[in-house]
Amino acid sequence: MNKRIIAPTSHLKCLGKIDWGKVSKLFCLLWIVIQIVLIIIFWNVEQRSDQGVYIKMALEYYERGGWYPDTSEINSSFIWAPGLINFFILQLKIFGTLKVNYFINMLMNIGILWNIWYISNRFFSRRTAQISSIMFCIMYSNIMVVLPAGTEIPFTFLAVSAFSLSLSNSSYWKLVLSGVLLALANWIRPLSIVFVTVILLYMYKKKSKAGHYIAMLLPILLLTISFGCMAKKQMGYFTFQSTTSGVNLIMTANDKAYGGVATSLFGDSTTTCYIKNSKQYTFVEKDSIWKARSIEWIKEHPAKFIGLYVAKLVGMYVEDSWAERPIIGGDGFVDKAAHGKADKMAIIKRIINMISKSIVYYFVMFIFIVSIIKNRNDLISDKGYVVLILLLGTMITCVLSVTPRYHYPFMFAIVIWAAYALDDCLMEKNDR
Repeated sequence: MNKRIIAPTSHLKCLGKIDWGKVSKLFCLLWIVIQIVLIIIFWNVEQRSDQGVYIKMALEYYERGGWYPDTSEINSSFIWAPGLINFFILQLKIFGTLKVNYFINMLMNIGILWNIWYISNRFFSRRTAQISSIMFCIMYSNIMVVLPAGTEIPFTFLAVSAFSLSLSNSSYWKLVLSGVLLALANWIRPLSIVFVTVILLYMYKKKSKAGHYIAMLLPILLLTISFGCMAKKQMGYFTFQSTTSGVNLIMTANDKAYGGVATSLFGDSTTTCYIKNSKQYTFVEKDSIWKARSIEWIKEHPAKFIGLYVAKLVGMYVEDSWAERPIIGGDGFVDKAAHGKADKMAIIKRIINMISKSIVYYFVMFIFIVSIIKNRNDLISDKGYVVLILLLGTMITCVLSVTPRYHYPFMFAIVIWAAYALDDCLMEKNDR
């Protein structure tokens, strides 16, 4: 009887004696090797979904020697990730190929990992940093995400790096660089406002000087204006970021909405997503039409919109296999299933596939929830700023249509707080 009680404790004590530094380095090295192997395996695979379109657009602009967007986009549905597409055009101008983007993605992925280690070590402990590094490396999406030519890695690397730099809020050059990175991140994906808000709150708490605020905010303002002026010169419209808010809102504010990305509805004349003779309208006009229709629908169906909002909170974090779809396939399946265009067996197979590749993710999410409950008093400390990014980012994102990949920029916070709980548990057991 006594042996059964003592054994688990002794095992946890053994875990506490593990050299987590060496173990984390081993996992990180293996993680990098796996990414290189995947790059080799999928070297010539044609990308699908949004990522395939980004590549196609970059190639078209490169061939005609221009930058995105220009006058050819005036009657498009929206302006799409201008920072990313121009980044691809730049790669083509320098290297003549987009294959190098695999390795740039890998380097930025390593950069995200380093930021997780840095933030964990600063706000929590060295062992929390080591455990969070291991957790990050073994998650399926963090291995596969190196392959798609998407916004996820570039945006997250820039935004989280900016947050890390801002923590040294007395260093002017770091704050300037933080502002530059936030402006670039927003040019890729219009979510920098979340990180800017949290950074400003952190600076306020640390009683930063007026010069520190200027050092961070001025580069954001100047670069954002520059991006807008560049678009104005090329196409006649001052556009400094993606203009997808209207299209993303209408997909979740119509009679056939299910909360997710439903691009099929834009060809369905029975829905408010459909615009007759849409090519006659500019992207600005279409965005305005979709927003107006969405607001009207929300006013008429407030309860349904709230219900969809709650469903989107679940849908955004439901699984972790999203990173494979632009490479392996399966994009658009949920849209088909939600509108009765997929058979039951295909749905069952898809669910099994998603769950099997999300086991580590579910474990991390469970430990994160436990950590939030157990360490809730720490939410009002500096540790809480990490969770605040997650909270604000999720709340803003779920106003629009969602897909599981939208949780990626906030996973660093979940990983860090989950590692905090495990570290805390090890400390408690070792003190017995």
